[in-house]
Amino acid sequence: MSASLLYLAPWLLLLVLLACGHYPGERLLEAIVRARRPHPRREDRPPARPLPARPFPRGGVLLALALAGRGPPA
Repeated sequence: MSASLLYLAPWLLLLVLLACGHYPGERLLEAIVRARRPHPRREDRPPARPLPARPFPRGGVLLALALAGRGPPA
């Protein structure tokens, strides 16, 4: 009987803490969330450069343009 109570002791302690309103690990979780949250630095960021214009179509657009110019097979 005493051995089974020793196995249940951590669970019982956790249930007692939760019932009293104490949440173990709460401060650690808040610190982790604060550390992972990105800080807004819009003032330090350089202005966005416009994307360079491509002289010819690439990828799927190239394939679509090539297929659109052909007629049906004879």
